[in-house]
Amino acid sequence: MKIRVRDIAIKAGVSPATVSNALNGRPGVSKENTRQILKLAEEMGYVANKPAKGAPERNYVRLVMFKRHGLVVMDTQFFMELVESIERECQAQGHELMITHIHIAQDPDYKERIRAICAEECAGILLLGTEMYTEDLELFAHSASPLVALDNLFRHEQVHAVVMNNYDAGYQATNALYAAGHRSIGNITSQVEFSNMRYRRKGYEAALREHGLTVTDESIWRVTPTLDGAYRDMRALLDSGRKPQTAFFAGNDIMAVGCMRALAERGYSVPTDVSLIGMDDTSICQFCTPPLSTIRVFRQEMGSTAVRTLLGLVSKLHYCTLKTELSVTLVERGSVAALAGDAR
Repeated sequence: MKIRVRDIAIKAGVSPATVSNALNGRPGVSKENTRQILKLAEEMGYVANKPAKGAPERNYVRLVMFKRHGLVVMDTQFFMELVESIERECQAQGHELMITHIHIAQDPDYKERIRAICAEECAGILLLGTEMYTEDLELFAHSASPLVALDNLFRHEQVHAVVMNNYDAGYQATNALYAAGHRSIGNITSQVEFSNMRYRRKGYEAALREHGLTVTDESIWRVTPTLDGAYRDMRALLDSGRKPQTAFFAGNDIMAVGCMRALAERGYSVPTDVSLIGMDDTSICQFCTPPLSTIRVFRQEMGSTAVRTLLGLVSKLHYCTLKTELSVTLVERGSVAALAGDAR
């Protein structure tokens, strides 16, 4: 069985990106971690993908993990599985995957590094745009290689993009809560604004309006998009005197679980007092009490679709851009309760 970067990462207790950087001699990994990773790779029989004999030097895909603040793009299950699927599809297509981290809040030379990336010629660049703003995308405008943005639609920009259908996620979750009898439905969203969360909120708002319900400032609960941050912020909001709606759509599972704990500590039972739907369908959903209903995102398919789009379609599209949105679906567990007519 072929040993993958992911296998070494699990054994070493680090991210696949860290393993890739260590194996390829790139900066950002301590000497101690590099030695450990190289030793594990040798012991496990890891064999790196090599270009075919006579193949040009450009026979690799570069994945740029772009961070503005790092509050969303972290070593979570979502991004680990996304990177794994990208690596697997690159291997299937006969390409090596090279991973580069750009953190504009920590890398003073990030513009120079981006210019160097854009100047190189490779099979293509996958740009993780989760935390990116439009002005960040402009830094990659003159890429010498084909480029596809991943996890950010950039609806009005001239860039190919592959992303889940965030609008439909908010729409489906809100309709499910309405169908369960809820008429007071809130949205737990991120204090840090980014595209995916904004489209989820738009879907939530559209579903409410279709049912004749009003979206107010009190409907929107903004928290830090991390487990601890969501817990602390929701607790502070409740302590300030805000009363929760009977149901919430949370913009991701991490925020949902953090808020669930805060609600429980302030005497609110899920789902008896407050129903809750998250998004992403990560493993955390099944390890909380009650198990969390959520919107499933097909992250494995998203990664492989991005690679196939980059290597198979982009070079043929000279006069238009391709925007690909993968469908999402509701997964029902135990965090939503049906309300009786007089309790709505």
